[in-house]
Amino acid sequence: MSTQPKKAKNWEELINDGENYAGRGAEFTPVQKALFECIRDKVVLKVQDHFVFTKLMDTEDPGYPVELAKLIAGFEPLDKVTSLIITHNKMNAEAIRLITESRVLGKIEYLHLGSNALGDDGARVVAEAPMFSEVHTLNLECNGIGPEGAKALAASPHLTKVTSLSLVDNRVGEEGAYAFADSDTFSNLTYLHLGGNRIKSDEAKKALRESPKLSKIEKLKVF
Repeated sequence: MSTQPKKAKNWEELINDGENYAGRGAEFTPVQKALFECIRDKVVLKVQDHFVFTKLMDTEDPGYPVELAKLIAGFEPLDKVTSLIITHNKMNAEAIRLITESRVLGKIEYLHLGSNALGDDGARVVAEAPMFSEVHTLNLECNGIGPEGAKALAASPHLTKVTSLSLVDNRVGEEGAYAFADSDTFSNLTYLHLGGNRIKSDEAKKALRESPKLSKIEKLKVF
């Protein structure tokens, strides 16, 4: 009586089987295994909150974001990642700088760093990182980014391929709005969300709506 051959495990099954980790489990520390389990389809790293590491790292320590960034920046299995989703992890400017200096990570195409602690300095790091020159979708919502951070993003030499930009619930203000309206960098935007950014005047809103440099925008949210 013949037996059915075992079906080969796919990528998701391999990394979530608790032991194998795609044949590399013996190499990894517990915290590396936790990070490995955040990989999806080899090309997406999705770390949606710090609870992933609560039992393995002191996530309440002020140094946690930097330690997480070091872990990500040096983890070789992330070498094929093109989508980087790190949210609700207290990521600050120093942490994101370490990630942008990684020798493991390649060009990122989808970047979501929402609900962290980037501030203006972190926005500047994002703006100045060659790693992000292929990004088409950029989400930096809820990061305490003010006018200076907005101006850095608007003047970035690398973010020219971004078509979707969300800065919901920051504080870029009218100064930031005018910077975006006059931005050559974001000339390919089709979606721009600036809700909750202290942009009150009709003049600033009009500058965004009527900017010749933002002529490709199909959906603009500003309130």
